[in-house]
Amino acid sequence: MSRQPLVSIAVLALCVAVVSPAPLAGQESDYAPPRTPWGDPDLRGHYLPGTSQPLETPRLEPWGDTQYTGHNYTFTRFFRPEGDGPARPRERVRTPMIIDPPDGRVPLQEWAAEKRDEIMERQEELAFLDPRVKCLPAALPRAHLPVGYNTYQILQVPGAVIILYEWNHHSRYIPLDGRPHLPSAIRLGMGDSRGRWEGDTLVVEATNFTDNTWPVGHGAPPEGAPASSINSGHGVFHSGALRVVERFIPVDENTINYQATIEDPNVFTQPWTLRYEGLKRAPADHILYEYACHEGNGRNLRLMTGADFQ
Repeated sequence: MSRQPLVSIAVLALCVAVVSPAPLAGQESDYAPPRTPWGDPDLRGHYLPGTSQPLETPRLEPWGDTQYTGHNYTFTRFFRPEGDGPARPRERVRTPMIIDPPDGRVPLQEWAAEKRDEIMERQEELAFLDPRVKCLPAALPRAHLPVGYNTYQILQVPGAVIILYEWNHHSRYIPLDGRPHLPSAIRLGMGDSRGRWEGDTLVVEATNFTDNTWPVGHGAPPEGAPASSINSGHGVFHSGALRVVERFIPVDENTINYQATIEDPNVFTQPWTLRYEGLKRAPADHILYEYACHEGNGRNLRLMTGADFQ
């Protein structure tokens, strides 16, 4: 073999090594993050939303035939080229965020699934409207689902982590000192958070939620679509018994994977878990902008629904 092919192979191998992507959300990493001056894993900085994925495996696929292989699903979507040529199929494989249960679906109790359909069918009524359209808090894990109009800042001080959200200017103070949760009578839209470190992973338990938020809701649902055909989590609700355990998992210097387990025995048949690439480090000059949304904003309600809410 000549030197030229050997050199080409070596260059190709180097290029592959240089551009290797961050571990996927379902993979582990041996990355060790830097430490703060007081010794905690250092997650400080500004972050953009991670890679978008569907929340659920859809029951109905409006774009073509769907085939399921384990946790992944493949659907065929037809594209018509310029001119009079025939439409050509293109296959895509997508993995939903929900990793448990194995079917990738929110495990709603039967009555709750019927209620979800009703919620989605009555979105022009104020009582059933998406809480985010009403500018209510996003709750969890919804505040961490990747949307284009949300970014984050993580701050750390000894004994606590603070997360700031561009979305509706939410903020969370997460003590790490083992203190108990607030009394159950105190309810917060973003819940009451308590954190701890498990190795380099930040684990946060959130309780004490109000019951007027949705725990998930990803992107915009298709107009007029029944909930059974939506894979975005819209219309999924919860009771005051909601408990969310989050895991912020640093996998390289620019990426934090996000995992959350949602429990509510009043609404779901079992706890369920989602996991995905949650946070990507933002450019050095990134800032959080003011988010002009507040509860009772009638103009926003009219803009989003066309209805004349008083």
